[in-house]
Amino acid sequence: MSVRGIGELGLLDRIKPYLDAGAGGDDAAVIADATGFVVASTDMFVEGVHFDLGWMSAEDAGWRSLALALGDLAANGADPAWALASIAIPDAWTIDQLTELYGGMAELGRRFKLTIVGGDMSSIDGPAVLSLTVVGRTSKMPLARSQAEAGWSVAVTGPLGAAAVALRERRPNRLVPLIEEGRRLNKLGLCCGDISDGLVREMEKFAAMAGVGCVLWAEDVPRAAGASIEDALTSGEEAELVCAGPPELLKMAGLQPVGTFTEERTIKVIDARGGPVKLASTGYDHFA
Repeated sequence: MSVRGIGELGLLDRIKPYLDAGAGGDDAAVIADATGFVVASTDMFVEGVHFDLGWMSAEDAGWRSLALALGDLAANGADPAWALASIAIPDAWTIDQLTELYGGMAELGRRFKLTIVGGDMSSIDGPAVLSLTVVGRTSKMPLARSQAEAGWSVAVTGPLGAAAVALRERRPNRLVPLIEEGRRLNKLGLCCGDISDGLVREMEKFAAMAGVGCVLWAEDVPRAAGASIEDALTSGEEAELVCAGPPELLKMAGLQPVGTFTEERTIKVIDARGGPVKLASTGYDHFA
């Protein structure tokens, strides 16, 4: 059986027996120590899939890759501390492209006092592959997706779809991870996630881990300039966060609900009249 067609969640089910019992439910590992919690996350970025040096600079690609990796720390309310960067480099790359890639990562890292402390390099025949491990700290244990409950509301921190618009326009998008906002929302007791694969896809992950369903109100989802409703629902690689919790907590956080968790274990997207919204896809999945 090929890995193609089974989907990311399906593959995760296959490897769960080989993971720590507490792993697999969220995109970051949370480890308690004597002074609080360490949050660690790893992401891979493949040239031609996650970044394209045909229309963006290597510096833009480096900034963007680290920003997306830091989304998991933002979602868990963690302050960035350090990162490991490993890269497989094709012979076609120039030395300037390599140094500019690291320059872009370092420039963003300085904004959050994050340093790149090491990593690895290798050659590759195919496109470049960048692997980033980011580590941060928080004093409060973040809520996991598996703790979401039916009756909780869902909200997002801002307009969605900017990544889809930038991609169509072949325009670099130097997003900035919402580290401070993530810290605030986690302290309030909300369960947060980054929108790496699209809002609907993130709800599918919540459903799989918590055994709940979700109804999203399509027209209430805020949209970035130039974004369609489908962009806002399915575009990934966003800086904005999705948050879930009791309605009163979302109100306290100043967030407007865009959906609700249900006991029925299905994901529905409805319009203002309650009818189903047809989507070309529910988001990005490498293995769909």
